[in-house]
Amino acid sequence: MEYKKKIKTRIYIMAIYVIIGAVLCVLGYTGKLTNDFVQAWGIALFLAGIVKIIQNVRILKNPEKLQKCEIVEKDERNIMLWEKARSLAFTVYLILAGTAVIVLYIFNMETAGQIVADTVCGFVAIYFICYCIVRKKY
Repeated sequence: MEYKKKIKTRIYIMAIYVIIGAVLCVLGYTGKLTNDFVQAWGIALFLAGIVKIIQNVRILKNPEKLQKCEIVEKDERNIMLWEKARSLAFTVYLILAGTAVIVLYIFNMETAGQIVADTVCGFVAIYFICYCIVRKKY
């Protein structure tokens, strides 16, 4: 079953998140990285990865739940809602980040403004590349 393979792939990806989270936690607690954010991020990745692995394993073990999840995921209305929400989130991010760049430059925070501007440019570049790939595919 193709959907079963998709769930297994998700489990492997979550296992990678758990490993990255554990490495960040170890690096943070041993003092190799002194930033508290690294420890918090490591804990979040570790715990989220474990929770998602447990959820996906439960789905795999229950054929009814597997079929129900597959139907929900392949439902055209849900797919349309996910795509619209993703598109709206991207648009809102670009507007807010563009506004943040202007505000940061007004308050003479050029370094922070440049970082946000570079992020916006990166997102737009990724969007353009994905658009070209999708256009060729369909």
